[in-house]
Amino acid sequence: MRRQRGFTLIELMVAVGIFAVLSAMAFQGLRAVMDAREGIQQQTERLKQVQQAMAVLERDFQQGVTRGIRDPFGDPREAMLSDDLADLEFTRAGRSNPLGMVRSELQRVAYRLDEDVLIRIHWEVLDQQVEPPRGTTEILEGVTELRFRYLDRNRDWRETWPPAGQPRGTELLPVAVEITLELEDLGELVRLFRLADGLEVSQP
Repeated sequence: MRRQRGFTLIELMVAVGIFAVLSAMAFQGLRAVMDAREGIQQQTERLKQVQQAMAVLERDFQQGVTRGIRDPFGDPREAMLSDDLADLEFTRAGRSNPLGMVRSELQRVAYRLDEDVLIRIHWEVLDQQVEPPRGTTEILEGVTELRFRYLDRNRDWRETWPPAGQPRGTELLPVAVEITLELEDLGELVRLFRLADGLEVSQP
C-alpha cells in the first residue's frame, strides 16, 4: 500500500505564517472600520448638539419683543443690549407656563461665553432687584469665540446694540442678529436669525 505523506514542519510554519499575516490584515481592517464608525458617531452627536443650540437661539430671537426693563438701581435698560454684563441680553415672549401660574409670559435672557462654553442666562423677573434670581444653562461646549452683529432697518450692520445716539432704555430692536461661533473642532459657524417683525434678509 502507498504510504500517506503528511505536512513537513517547514510547510506548517509557512502555513501558520501566512495565516498570521492574513489575520493581522483582517484585524487592521476591522479596527479601521470600528474607528471610522466611532468617529462618525462622535461627529453625528456633535452636529446634533450644535443643531440643538441653534434651535434654542432661534426660538429666543424669534420671540424677541420691544420691552425694556429696570436694572437693580431702577434705571432703564434697553430691550436688547450688548455690553460687559453679557455678550447679549434681551427680552423675549413665549415663556412657558405649564402650571398656569399668574405671571408674565415675558422673560429676560442673555448669552455669554464662559470658559469655552456658550451659556444661556434667564432671569425670573423682568425689572430686576439687587442680585435678582436667575438660572443658567450650558448650551454648547467647545466654543472658543462668540461674536454678534446687528442689522438695523436701514440694512446697516452694527457691531453693538443699540446703535450710538439712542436714548437710555430704548426699545428699538434690530431686524436680524448674526451670531458667529468659533468651534474648536468644526471651525467657524455663522448663523443669521431674523426677529419676529424683521424684514426679509439674506446672509451677507
